[in-house]
Amino acid sequence: MSIQSLFSDIARCHKEIASLEAQRARYSKDRADALGRANAAQKSITASASPSTIQSKLRDIQRHQDDAVRASDREADIARKIANESNKLSRYQDQLQREQLTEARKLEDASKRLEDSLKRRQDEMERVQRSALREIHSGMAVAVPVFRSGVDAAVPVSHDAFISHASEDKDDLVRALAMALSERGFSIWYDEFQLKVGDSLRRSIDRGLRDSRFGIVVRSEAFFSKNWPQYELDGLVAREMNGGKVILPIWHKITKDQVMGYSPSLADKLALNTSTMTLAEVVDALADVIQEVMHA
Repeated sequence: MSIQSLFSDIARCHKEIASLEAQRARYSKDRADALGRANAAQKSITASASPSTIQSKLRDIQRHQDDAVRASDREADIARKIANESNKLSRYQDQLQREQLTEARKLEDASKRLEDSLKRRQDEMERVQRSALREIHSGMAVAVPVFRSGVDAAVPVSHDAFISHASEDKDDLVRALAMALSERGFSIWYDEFQLKVGDSLRRSIDRGLRDSRFGIVVRSEAFFSKNWPQYELDGLVAREMNGGKVILPIWHKITKDQVMGYSPSLADKLALNTSTMTLAEVVDALADVIQEVMHA
């Protein structure tokens, strides 16, 4: 029996018992009234009363006593019904308690299973994340990026990294990323840090691309829909073709299938992913790569 049906049965028993108690109270009053009338009739018989009067009073007494007996019988019958309903109520309450305990154990077991499942998923996520970080450290910084050749090679690098991104991603990621890397002591080319009123956007970006060791590319749906990020990415790809690892990709709110749909070669690069990593973990991974090259 379900808990809901047991609640319904218990409510019905309470209602029935209340109704029976009201009936028993009425019959109890009827019995008391009948006995009171019988006593009154008994007291009204005097020695001087005529035989006919006495006979009439005796009949009244008998009638009142019969009424009291009938009321008492009905009261006793109601009492038995109340006892039966009370027994049913007790059984329902006991059964409800057992069902609630069983349900509580089921919920406790389900909660424990869910907790265990979440713990396993968290452990697996951390394992995958650690593996990804190891691959990033070993695969993205195997050589010092070569941005220049010939005469340009004599020009010193001005920035540790250039951040290529869509403006839609500034508020929820890029601004905080640029500030966090700057606070680590890295020189970051980020438009809000570098551009001033009147600057040529194209020439400023070209200088940033030319004078930066790495290009941190924040790929998102907005990134692939904008012209300037594509221009920046093309410049970084051209730099990378000269040798070394230049592009440090970050996937932001985007899947591998979406990247694959834009460019299979981009999807093939191991990337940091904001869906599985915190900002602090992303910054740590980028800092490790940049520092390894700086100290090489």
